[in-house]
Amino acid sequence: MEKRDQERLAKILSYVLRHRPDEYGLVLDSEGYVPIKELVQALHEEEGWSFVRKDHLQEVAVTSGRGRLQIDESRIRALDAQSGPTSIRFERAEPPKTLYYGARRRTYPVILEQGLKAVGRPYLHLAVTKELALRIGRRRDPDPVMLEVQALKAHQDGIHFYRANELLFLAEALLPQYLMGPPLSRVKMDKPHKEEKPEPPPSPFAVPDLGLQPFLPPRRRSDKLPDWKRETRKWRRRPGGETP
Repeated sequence: MEKRDQERLAKILSYVLRHRPDEYGLVLDSEGYVPIKELVQALHEEEGWSFVRKDHLQEVAVTSGRGRLQIDESRIRALDAQSGPTSIRFERAEPPKTLYYGARRRTYPVILEQGLKAVGRPYLHLAVTKELALRIGRRRDPDPVMLEVQALKAHQDGIHFYRANELLFLAEALLPQYLMGPPLSRVKMDKPHKEEKPEPPPSPFAVPDLGLQPFLPPRRRSDKLPDWKRETRKWRRRPGGETP
């Protein structure tokens, strides 16, 4: 990666990890880390950053100096140059009336029966806008099912919500009665098929296939024969065709 690209990537990483992870649909964990996979997915959604891979992040972490970035096997965080790692604690907060979540289509029938549960992470990530929920949901499913979460009602019924940042709230689980989504009959369970490109029209200069064999010039004596054919001819020249 060129030095200019390293500097640009270092700046956007600092912005995302230090200041506004919520703009990219990301939540820092209690140690200030975000999963590298999710960060790379978020960067790929931005114009000009679709080339970024984990090794690019590692390269920037090494070249940025002063230990500004720290990477373990699957996570990355930005460090404060003076105080080092910071501990993040999520405080309970009253959510807005409605929050949004982009669910996988294949899990939607289960969600309608059992509700939402955090899988592979401590909390559900709930967005304050449909646009952000759709962006996050597309990282799991190209066509997610949009759910409206009756967050304020759930909070009043005793469900705990936490403020992750300006655009995202957290919750451990949500029962079906707090979720509103389209009827199951309107949700396609199969993955959308890729649009098939029409075959190009035949070239007016194309030679029609008449089932004929291509013309091959006669072999010259000087042409080199394959080994197996050369040995066969030697065998045929022997008196009586007997094998040696």
